[in-house]
Amino acid sequence: YISEIVATRLSHDLIGNIGAVANAVELLNEGDEDDREDIGNILNFSSKVLSRRLKFFRLCFGMSNAAVKTTEELATVMQDYLLTLGNPNLPTTLALEIGTPKIYKLVMPAVMMMADTIVKGGKIAVKQTDDALLVTAESDTPLNKAKLANIARVLDGGEAEENISSYAPLYYLLAYLGDSGVAVRLDGQTLVIGA
Repeated sequence: YISEIVATRLSHDLIGNIGAVANAVELLNEGDEDDREDIGNILNFSSKVLSRRLKFFRLCFGMSNAAVKTTEELATVMQDYLLTLGNPNLPTTLALEIGTPKIYKLVMPAVMMMADTIVKGGKIAVKQTDDALLVTAESDTPLNKAKLANIARVLDGGEAEENISSYAPLYYLLAYLGDSGVAVRLDGQTLVIGA
């Protein structure tokens, strides 16, 4: 069930840019010289988005043999992913304060989920304390209240009231933690993993 939700979400997040690449290649094959620069820009932009998202998804949802080795590497992969979201003129940035990259399987789905609540650019702040991991969505514009309400609903054992695959990162995180006894809750606009 989790794999179906995750596969649906990943397909949704990749299909637009794959379609853009396919259309650009088709235009390129038609050979109109005047359009070459525009086509090149489309291919460049879409391939960057695909590359950054695939790298993030592979680490987040893939097997652990693709582990990150440093906190800096983790920060780069996550920041690159966040820059593929929303309007390039209103980016979502990352502030990462963790002691080890080994918790990336907790950090990445939490970052992905909280980034979905940001409507018009902002920041995802990740902070590791002695007993918890805090992932906070911050923005100058209000966060998506429906998304926050659905996150809370899923954490309370319910089901999201909109497209369930949108919450794949959260379902994955909960499945990953399994019976570990580690609690996950939403405190305002902060996802708290741990105490």
